[in-house]
Amino acid sequence: LALTGFRGFKQFGIIGLIGMVLCWFATFTVLPALLTFFERWKPLATSERIPKSYIAEILANFVSRFPKAISVATVVFTVASGLFFLRYSPSIIETDLSKLRNRESMESGSGFYSQYVDEIFGRYLSPMVALPRDYEDVPKLAAKYREKMAADGENSLIKNVSVLNDFVPKDQPEKIRLLREIARLLPPSIRSQLAPADRERVEQFLRPEAFRPIRQQDLPTLVLNKFTEKDGSVGKLVLIEPPLKSVANDGDRLLAFIRDLRDIADSVRPGTPVAGSLPISADMIQSINRDGPKATLFAFSAVVLLVIALFRTPRAFLPVLLGLFLGVFWLGGLIMGFWIKINFLNFIALPITFGIGVDYAVNVFNRYREEGDESIIKVIRDTGGAVMLCSFTTAVGYGSLLIASNQAFVSFGILSVLGEVTCIIAAMFSMPALLLTFAKMKKGKNSQWQPPLNESKRPPEHSL
Repeated sequence: LALTGFRGFKQFGIIGLIGMVLCWFATFTVLPALLTFFERWKPLATSERIPKSYIAEILANFVSRFPKAISVATVVFTVASGLFFLRYSPSIIETDLSKLRNRESMESGSGFYSQYVDEIFGRYLSPMVALPRDYEDVPKLAAKYREKMAADGENSLIKNVSVLNDFVPKDQPEKIRLLREIARLLPPSIRSQLAPADRERVEQFLRPEAFRPIRQQDLPTLVLNKFTEKDGSVGKLVLIEPPLKSVANDGDRLLAFIRDLRDIADSVRPGTPVAGSLPISADMIQSINRDGPKATLFAFSAVVLLVIALFRTPRAFLPVLLGLFLGVFWLGGLIMGFWIKINFLNFIALPITFGIGVDYAVNVFNRYREEGDESIIKVIRDTGGAVMLCSFTTAVGYGSLLIASNQAFVSFGILSVLGEVTCIIAAMFSMPALLLTFAKMKKGKNSQWQPPLNESKRPPEHSL
């Protein structure tokens, strides 16, 4: 994640890396030192009888009784996950940021009431903003956006374009000259003879302030603040208002719309920024589309290469990679099957699952190598408890996010817990069942061999 360009991914990766390094350091330095200290002070009581994990015992009995059924279920679930992958489309990426906001806000807070505010005003109160660097670019940019709005017609995703000069009356000298001519033709003596309604209307137009030009600084504060930048510059902003029924739910159309806005801005002056909630949504989608596959591929490759480097022979590393593949592949199948949308936060659960998936498989299979063939049930009894405890504590940490009000955190917790479930099932059920099934098949083939009746013609030992 630290290699990606998206700042959210990068910072998450850096913080996670620092945390892992500190945990390793404490585990291999502080913990042994403390154990040594306590042993010298008061030796820990030892026992020849290792406490049993009742859950691991139940799991071992289940796997030993139904290895073929579990193997068949593994194949079926894997094939089903592969079929679910056929449903993939770019719309799996979440583009509606309102679905990632605080749940209480959307049900009874500001998010809930904002829909009524939009209906009252009939427009977005937080439009997109183009930020030209020079004042002379403002009318050019506004004119091009208005041309696009007119060209797109009713289907235009631009409802209104406004600049500060829109609020300053045009042709003021000519209008003031006309007012003076009206005042000359309607002296007070003639106005007094008019009907009361007409006289009131004339006096409204001919009041003294009507003869003074209106400048930008004379505009109401509410208008001026809308076009004032942080550095104090006034009048360089171009506001672009989308229609209320916008493109927030259509990722492809949103990306195309924002790309058009930025192309127009660049045509006036290259590098002119376009900001707002919709451009941010588009940038997040592009970041996930660009950095997501990169982070996923790198994480998967790094884990695979590390396993190969540690176990060296295919007979050793292939079962471990099988456990990794099953856990990750099933997680992908669940995402596609239940159409769990990927957003800028929960995507991080995918590369993290690679480390989780291989971790459990490494522990189980490494112990299996030490114990020897057909020892997988013993491995589950002895090592399964520790592996499941690791998985449980991790799932509890991720599961705490499920009660959060922020829906982005909840989505991250859901994917992370699902990754834990699929990885622990792959390591503790599927991989042991497959190893046990293959061991029995191998034993059955060996038991079918019968030596020749003539002992003198027994084949050499190495040919057995």
